[in-house]
Order: sequence, then C-alpha cells, then structure tokens
Amino acid sequence: MTIAVTLELRIKAGQGAEFAVGLKGMLGDTRARQGAEFIEMIVDQNDADHIIVYERWATKEDHQAYMAWRQERGDLDGLGKACAEPPAVTYFDIGDPG
Repeated sequence: MTIAVTLELRIKAGQGAEFAVGLKGMLGDTRARQGAEFIEMIVDQNDADHIIVYERWATKEDHQAYMAWRQERGDLDGLGKACAEPPAVTYFDIGDPG
C-alpha cells in the first residue's frame, strides 16, 4: 500500500534558497530508487529556509532502504549540517488517494 512521507527541513537562516538548488539536484536520484512513486520539494512562501519534501513510496521499507542508502553515502550528514534543527521525517497512511 502506498504511503506518504514528509521530510521537514529548517535550514540555517538565509541559506534556504541555496540549499534548495542543491536538494533539487539530488531529487533525481531519489525518484530513481525502488518504490519511489512521487517526490516534490515545497518551499514556504514566507520563509525560504523552511522546506518540505513530500514523497509517496510503495512501502515504508522502500523509503527506509532509501534513507539507509543516503546515510551510507554521507548525504544525511551534509543535510544535518545545513539544518538549524534536526530534520523531521513523518510517515502517513493515505486516507483518500486522489
């Protein structure tokens, strides 16, 4: 069953726009991973340092395997260094698929 995942990022002050450019470059790799169905980055209109990545995955296990791959590559360490507070990953069941 498809799940939704959000990755909420609070980037260090004034660095969100630059970070978004780099993140955009990484999302192609994310979309190519097994189980990835939909990935989009959304940026708060009132705060460019607040970014959410909205994702749909075939299974939670697919997303967790993807996250493990990012961890092995060191990508998550770089992500953490760019953030003003720890990134938040939340898993959701889709109650009404559109």
